[in-house]
Amino acid sequence: MKRGVSVIIPAKNEADSIGDLIARTKATLHGRNFEIIVVDDGSKDSTKDTAQQSGAITISHICSLGKGAAIRDGALSATGDVLVFLDGDGAHYPEDIPSMIAPVSQNRADLVVGSRDFRSLKMFSSYLPRRLTNKLASLATSIIISFLLPLITLFKCPMKWIRVADAENGFKAIKKEKWDKLNIVSQGFEIETEIIYEAAKNGFRIQNVPVNCNWDSKISRLSILRDGLKTLKLLTWKLLKDLGIR
Repeated sequence: MKRGVSVIIPAKNEADSIGDLIARTKATLHGRNFEIIVVDDGSKDSTKDTAQQSGAITISHICSLGKGAAIRDGALSATGDVLVFLDGDGAHYPEDIPSMIAPVSQNRADLVVGSRDFRSLKMFSSYLPRRLTNKLASLATSIIISFLLPLITLFKCPMKWIRVADAENGFKAIKKEKWDKLNIVSQGFEIETEIIYEAAKNGFRIQNVPVNCNWDSKISRLSILRDGLKTLKLLTWKLLKDLGIR
């Protein structure tokens, strides 16, 4: 593809949702130059076949390597100049892609992070911890990239308040040339926060864009405790590494 948009969809056992997601993405981007890359992360169902039949480029992992590995492999194969990351479970609305890529295409931002409206989240007991955890994770991420990172890097990136509204959201857009400058090492869900950290470290302009979310699509595979600790461990390691401590 000669320039355009590469939509990268990491997917694991998403045969029920992937076909509709691809069809809606095609309809949304009709008239544009685009490609859809589905990275099948060791699915046990027909995710890969459904994605291929729906017209997507597919990459397969024989066994599950994690969401981070799927995103990195998808980005490595992308030929568009703008990358969009979209979850394969149907939680994100591909109809929001134009508003996500607009700030990047118009050179108003380097990284765009989708911001879900948590006020619309049903207040069931199973949702409340997810809502509170996301708020805390977003605040912690904002503090780290706004203040700790500039101090540790001796102000190679400016100290200014960078608000991250939804740090755990997998819906993101970034120019390919900017993505190639990021040192992404995550294998799992912690990649969502690592992308933001690396973007801030490189002095990229980060913008939040409101997006819709289908909260009823599926129960999230993200574990509040397990993946939260992995993210904290990763950010601590990166901060120490940038401080010169291995």
